[in-house]
Amino acid sequence: MKSQREEEVEKTLRSIDGLERANPNPFFSTRVEAHLRQRLTSATPTTWVFRPAWVVASLGLVLVLNLSAVVYVREQMARDEQEQEATSLPSEWGFDANVLDW
Repeated sequence: MKSQREEEVEKTLRSIDGLERANPNPFFSTRVEAHLRQRLTSATPTTWVFRPAWVVASLGLVLVLNLSAVVYVREQMARDEQEQEATSLPSEWGFDANVLDW
């Protein structure tokens, strides 16, 4: 004796026997191919790089980096000049910088 579940499965399988294969619209594959082609050409990986917000942000970052480099170099030059003055002044005046005679 078959259970009720097995009978339902058999009944469902018999109902499928009379179905025919579904045929898509003749233009379906053409539309799918066109959509895929459009998607590939329009969404290149570098498209986001040329958006105005990214361009402005990139230029701002480059500007900040350049300004910080200029400030750093100027500070280094000022330190070097101070060190040169500190070492050259005693030799010009003819006294030893390490000895303090008060």
